Amino acid sequence: MNMMKNKRIGFIIALTLPLLLLIGLTIKPIWTLTYGDDVVLLTVPVDPRDLLYGDYVTLRYEIEEVPKNEVSSAILKKIDKLANSNWLTVYGKLVQQGDIYVLDSLSDKKPRGSVYLTGKLSSYDFQDVDGVYVYSVDFGLERYFVPENTGKELEDLSAKGQLVAHLKVKNGYGILKKITAVK
Repeated sequence: MNMMKNKRIGFIIALTLPLLLLIGLTIKPIWTLTYGDDVVLLTVPVDPRDLLYGDYVTLRYEIEEVPKNEVSSAILKKIDKLANSNWLTVYGKLVQQGDIYVLDSLSDKKPRGSVYLTGKLSSYDFQDVDGVYVYSVDFGLERYFVPENTGKELEDLSAKGQLVAHLKVKNGYGILKKITAVK
């Protein structure tokens, strides 16, 4: 009798554990969408097509290129020490200027009491079109899927500087909700 009871308990655990794991994966996105701060960022997208996923817009954000002279000496020292890894975890503190959020500072420590995004800073700097040396930060918000044949319209709006991304941000985690034309 005891052996039958143990098998039943083992079976219940085997069914419950994967379900709990899947539910656990949804907590962070749902928490962010429910309690996160609304953030609007300026974008610079490109319009590719993926045979499996359909149309999507690849987005670049103004906050993803940080001039080298604005990167703290603590971060620069950590970048110099990177051996095999090309990326350093950083936190981009955002501040609102009008309707748009901009990067206020980049830190290797989580900011307290402010809106921020967690990203990966490339250990390589490059020269932008203005001749300024910048570091690239990846905040993981680069793909936005769109209905078929609408990506070109969004690309045209972006070329005119008329496209913004609307996000929900909570504890450094961002979710891209939509992209719209600037009003």
